[in-house]
Amino acid sequence: MNALQRRLSKVEKLRNRNDGEREVDIELERMGTSRAALLDDFGSLFAFRDWLDARMASEDHPAGVQPSITAPHRKRPIDPAVSAKWNAILDRYEALQPADTGA
Repeated sequence: MNALQRRLSKVEKLRNRNDGEREVDIELERMGTSRAALLDDFGSLFAFRDWLDARMASEDHPAGVQPSITAPHRKRPIDPAVSAKWNAILDRYEALQPADTGA
């Protein structure tokens, strides 16, 4: 997930250049999804980024205490089915990544 967040940050900073957007597309392809699917579910990259931030924040809460995930760019909370779908995509992708050995 951190790789995708870095690429989304790059897209936000370099909105007039296509290379950052292409990197996001490549990362999404590695996850087995696409930008079209992301935009269909979230409406914008910014809303997805906000959802990612909320997802990471929810990982800091004790089990069973999940805050509502609401993106500021949306007037309503993100559909729980959409959250579940993207949680599964990200969890599967993260499980396939090599573990950091950190020294």
